[in-house]
Amino acid sequence: LLADEMGVGKTVQTITALRALHAWPALVVCPNSVKSVWVREFFRWGPEVQVLVITGGPAGRRKAINALAESASEGAPCAAIINWEALSLHTRIAGFGDIRLTDAEREEKELNKISWSAVVADEAHRAKEPRSKQTRALWGVSRKAQHRFALTGTPIANAPEDLWSIMHFVSPEEWAGKTQW
Repeated sequence: LLADEMGVGKTVQTITALRALHAWPALVVCPNSVKSVWVREFFRWGPEVQVLVITGGPAGRRKAINALAESASEGAPCAAIINWEALSLHTRIAGFGDIRLTDAEREEKELNKISWSAVVADEAHRAKEPRSKQTRALWGVSRKAQHRFALTGTPIANAPEDLWSIMHFVSPEEWAGKTQW
């Protein structure tokens, strides 16, 4: 969890860590407004990394994800950038508590077919509510990832409980149950 204030280099630190760990392929989940920042910083700090911005309508996003799957299988350093809102449309939703999953939510989708080495949640405070589909989509796409990074300047917005879902993403084994926490 990188919980530094805005503007101190969380993006650069994360790209540097991904490169040092050889954590490819990597998935970056971020707000739509900062996709271009990630592209610029990858260009500056990881020029060897093939970066794919997942954008457009559902069909275009699926096509881009499938193209990335081919690059990822070749072992080249590559990263995909997707916005928070599109994430739940392209990954399996993880369960939580007594929430029943629909058949569509249980289904493995495009992003689940890629063996992500790392998943980065930029503005991770967007995943503070464990019952939201957005949070559970993040958990679903990262369940097999070796490395998970949560970046936020505001890890606790309203109450200390806000931190549990973020930490469950970062280390699901250590932060298994909210009740224990």
